[in-house]
Parts: sequence; structure tokens; C-alpha cells
Amino acid sequence: MENKFSNKNKTMTENSLENVYRMNNYYRRMKIVKRIISHIVLIIFAIFAVFPIYYVFITSLNSIGSLAEASLSDLLPTAHSSLANYINILYHHPFFLWLKNTLILTGVSTIIGVMLSITSGLALSRFNIPLKHAFLYMLLILTLFPFTMMVIPYYFMFAQLHLLDSYIGLIIPYSAGALIYSSYLIKNYVDNLPKDYEEAAQIDGLSRRSALFRILVPMSKPVIIFAMLIAFMGPYTDYALAGQFITSKSLYTMAIGLYYVSQGDIVINYGTYSAFAVLMGIPIFILFFVFQRYLVSGFSLSTYK
Repeated sequence: MENKFSNKNKTMTENSLENVYRMNNYYRRMKIVKRIISHIVLIIFAIFAVFPIYYVFITSLNSIGSLAEASLSDLLPTAHSSLANYINILYHHPFFLWLKNTLILTGVSTIIGVMLSITSGLALSRFNIPLKHAFLYMLLILTLFPFTMMVIPYYFMFAQLHLLDSYIGLIIPYSAGALIYSSYLIKNYVDNLPKDYEEAAQIDGLSRRSALFRILVPMSKPVIIFAMLIAFMGPYTDYALAGQFITSKSLYTMAIGLYYVSQGDIVINYGTYSAFAVLMGIPIFILFFVFQRYLVSGFSLSTYK
């Protein structure tokens, strides 16, 4: 009798172990399958994201006159690929003059816009300003409208002030555009900082203004750098406003130069257009590479309430 029970228990134990082994193998296989599927999906999304960049770069090495002339063979590096488009832009056009003009406009407008955004963001966050909530809603609503809507009003206003075809005529609207979004962004970030830091600084003898600028501004460094990157992007890539304001070739920006260089007799020269886009993207790539950790954190900061 005991042998029967022991054999029966032994058989049940072996069966249970076998079932456990089968289940483990099943879950292990399912885990591998899920991992393979997730990697395939990620690879597809990566190709989808990288392909436009690859296409622009490959196109910049070819002499494609129009998209109608493009073929699948143009997507692969060939012996006919050359740097002729880059040489044409760098040596036959005032590319570096356009780059200098663009950096002056973007640098000055970014500094002015973000500095004003810091003061306004701190004030909106820490002071009880009359009609503060109405002003915040106005800022939020203004961020919803595209910047191109303001081109015609700006044009007539600055024409009356004789500020067309000048640096200052573009710096003022660019700074204003940076001020709107950056103020709201910095205000939301400072709202989440405890007031204990500035109160402790005031107890140690600092004035209210000194506490704000010497304590809160360094603590807000991530969102300030993020705001500077976003404020830089607008003027750097703008054509709508610069194309209407600037008429002197000596004041052309990169966006105007891109349009000027790539225009053919009938159609756009996409080889030259792509080469200029690659050159134009290098400063942006460097900025984003250097400040990438602030950029990643900035996207999460922009969701603060």
C-alpha cells in the first residue's frame, strides 16, 4: 500500500514538474517572440524616422533637377555622387554672410526674448499681479496661433516705423515670439519649485529680488536652456517674416538664401536644396547634441501644470 502511494506521489510530482517545465518553456518562448516583435516594430519606426534624413543627404550628392527625375537608384550611393552642390553653395554664393546674418538675428532675439521671459515668468509665478489669470490665458491663446498670421500686421507697422530691411525690424518680432511661449513655460516650471528656498535666502539677508534671481534662476537652468533652444529654432528657420522684410542681399538670412539658391528656371533644384538643408542643419544638430539632456527634460517640463 505504501509503495502504491509513494509511486502515485512520485508520478504526480513528475507530472507537475513536467507541467511547470512546459509552462516555463512556453512563457520563455512567448517572451522571446514579444521581444522579436517589439524589435521589428522599433526598427520599422526607426527606418521611418531616419529615411527622410537619409533621403535629403543622398539627394544632396546628386544633380536631381526635380522630383520627377528621381528614381529608386537615386536612393543609393553611386559613383556619380559628388559634392558639387556643396561646392556651389559654399564657393559661388555668400553662404557664410547669410549664416552670420542668421546667427546675429537669432542670437540677439533669443537672448532678449529669454531674458524678458525669465523676469515675466518669475513675476507671474511669485507675485500677485492684477488680472494675472486673464494674462496667462491670453499668453496660452497666443501660443495657439501660427506666427505667419502676424506677417501682414507686422509689415504695415514696421513700414510706418521705417524698420523694414534692417536687423532691428526682425529682432523685435522674433523676441516677442520667444517671449510669449517661454514666459508661460518658465512660469509653469517655477510654480513647481518650493518657496522654502527663497524664504530661507531672505532670512539669510537677501532681498526679495536677489532671492528670486540668485536662487530661482539657477534652479530653473534646465527650463531656461530648453526655452533658449526653442526660441533659437524659430528665427533660424523663418522665411515668412524675413522674406517679406529683407530686400537687401547683404542682409539675407539662411532661409532666404535657401530659396534663392535652389530656384531654377522652371522647377526647384532639389539637389542644391538638399545640400543647403544639410549645411543649414549642422548648427542645429550641434546645439541639440550639446544640450540634449536639457531638451529631453524640457519636453517633460512643458507638461507641468
